[in-house]
Amino acid sequence: MEVYRWEDRKFGKLEPLRFGEEREFEDLLEKDATLVLGEPLCVISRQPPLTKSKQKIDLLALDRQGNCVIIELKRGKPSRTAITQILEYAAGVSQLSFIELETLAYRWCQQQGKEFSSLTALHSEFFGYEPGDIRKSAFNQKQRLVLVSEGVDTRVLEVAEYLRALGLDLTYISYFSYHAPDEILVATETVLGGTIVKEEERSYGHTAQRFMTLELFVEMLQENEALSQIAQEFVEYVESCGATLRPRIAKLRMTFGGHWWLDTYPSRRATHFRVDVHGDFTPLHIVECRANLPNVTVKNFGISFNVASKTHLDYAIEIFERIRNSILSS
Repeated sequence: MEVYRWEDRKFGKLEPLRFGEEREFEDLLEKDATLVLGEPLCVISRQPPLTKSKQKIDLLALDRQGNCVIIELKRGKPSRTAITQILEYAAGVSQLSFIELETLAYRWCQQQGKEFSSLTALHSEFFGYEPGDIRKSAFNQKQRLVLVSEGVDTRVLEVAEYLRALGLDLTYISYFSYHAPDEILVATETVLGGTIVKEEERSYGHTAQRFMTLELFVEMLQENEALSQIAQEFVEYVESCGATLRPRIAKLRMTFGGHWWLDTYPSRRATHFRVDVHGDFTPLHIVECRANLPNVTVKNFGISFNVASKTHLDYAIEIFERIRNSILSS
């Protein structure tokens, strides 16, 4: 995969840059593991030892439902032993109790200099749940395996495809890193995967089973007068573009010309509203968005981010115009 950067009057090709050691890329994923599955992941441990193995997991994280996500990172193409290794990790993690997971999270927070009260509090704060929304019994019900490597090994892929066909939640991701002035750019491709684990039909928030109408969207932001005004400007913008507003479960869908859409929903504490943007985003676009918007997440359909200020909205509208015009004119 070749990546180019616009430099004044021409495109400049970015040269591939290999991380010197696995731990260099691991350092970055420890701070933000969103890149791995395109969804927020709460890292709770790095290189934790398992009692029945001398080897250590690169990163252990939790997804929104409390499932354990085992991340194995390989510099260069992985050998077939990588599959055996990650399966061994999954077997070990499956036996961890809630208290053992909490102990790992406590040690990791200590190493990071972060405050820690409990695993449920850490998870709830990360994903924006209210205390009590997720119970201890929900944790580690399933294990999700993620193998990340430079390039693809066809033999590893064949084994991974077989295991996934048997129902194992195994994702195989290929990444390439590039060098730009004062920047680290990483492009990823999901060679095999996507989410097998599905969220149970349970409610973590009071809007989970309700249709998000425009009236409800506005009502939920009334506690924050400034944000309510920003949301109104956002709605006025999409309406001026001829968008059709359609209620969906827990979100409001805005469709433009039948070809392009946005989804939005407010935070329960009225601190921001979330926007999902449909469109093709290059690694450079994503880097740009992360520099200007909070909590940017890469999704299969495009990107998702928070809007909490007028500055965020102004930049978001710039993105909307860019994507909307390119899609509707094609």
